[in-house]
Amino acid sequence: MQLRIKWQDVTLTVALLFFGLAGTRFAARLQGAEQLDVLAYLLITVAATGLLFRSVRPLWTFAMTTAAIAVYLALGYPFGPILVSGVAAMYAVAMYASIELAAGCALLYALVILPWWNDSVTSWITWSAGWILLPAAAGVLMKLRRKSVVDVRERAVISERLRLAQEVHDVVGHGLSVIAMQAGVALYVLDSDPAKARASLEAIRDTSREALDGLRSELDTLRGSAPLRPTISLADVPALAARMREAGLEVSVELDDVELPGNLQLGVYRIVQESLTNVLRHASPGVTASVRVYAVRGELVVEIADTGTPGPFTEGHGVTGMRMRAESFGGTLEAGPRNDGFAVIARIPLPS
Repeated sequence: MQLRIKWQDVTLTVALLFFGLAGTRFAARLQGAEQLDVLAYLLITVAATGLLFRSVRPLWTFAMTTAAIAVYLALGYPFGPILVSGVAAMYAVAMYASIELAAGCALLYALVILPWWNDSVTSWITWSAGWILLPAAAGVLMKLRRKSVVDVRERAVISERLRLAQEVHDVVGHGLSVIAMQAGVALYVLDSDPAKARASLEAIRDTSREALDGLRSELDTLRGSAPLRPTISLADVPALAARMREAGLEVSVELDDVELPGNLQLGVYRIVQESLTNVLRHASPGVTASVRVYAVRGELVVEIADTGTPGPFTEGHGVTGMRMRAESFGGTLEAGPRNDGFAVIARIPLPS
């Protein structure tokens, strides 16, 4: 078993050792005690040395320090700086061990002091509160604070992973759907209409290139070398609709001229992209789709509808991802069949 003692623990141990060895003589004089012998200084050294293990084996620290203090007081040596090592040991147990274990150690330490206490029980309780319970409470609070910081960091990492997963899903999923549709068209007309087959192959080339660029952009984000601003905006929606038309889905687009921040434009684009991709995947031939993006009463409304035959609807990853995008901007998203097809409607508050 290898113990990795931290340099902070070594520094604390040296400080307590110096303070204990240098200050105990003055404490003894103030209390009118006899000159300390070698055993007293040895016990002070043991009590301080226990702090070397405070972050790797806090119970070792508590056991060594408490035992040394108990023997020190049992031999009649005066109260002094050795008790500061006890304060540090209690803080370490509360910081690095469980709360229940810290409470038990605090009670045990207070009971170790009681037999050698020369004052009233009330003063012992007061002393224990300041020298034992207070450092234990400080250790618990510090541990909770560190745990809170770690939880916040972990949530941020998970959130970023989910965002990247959603981006990859949207970029790659859309590209593969268009490629599959165009490949089917190319195979169908390969002999009868070579020009149409060639156009489909060119569309496959352009779509795969765009998907690779999007995937590369997300990988750059993961590496920390992505551009500061999104490269996709609402101005790219007409081009998206054009690719869908080439794949066989007739799409109409109506975009209001609304000033939006770049990240919101990217989010709206992804909602439109995923919605049209779902239509391309699931709709029957002859289905048409419409895209409308407009502002009304302080909200940005993103509406994507198609004329497919309504049927049973089960929310999948795509709709869930679109809803998460809308909610990330403080908005809502509804998706489901209606009398004349299927609709996705996102409502997002406009930035002030």
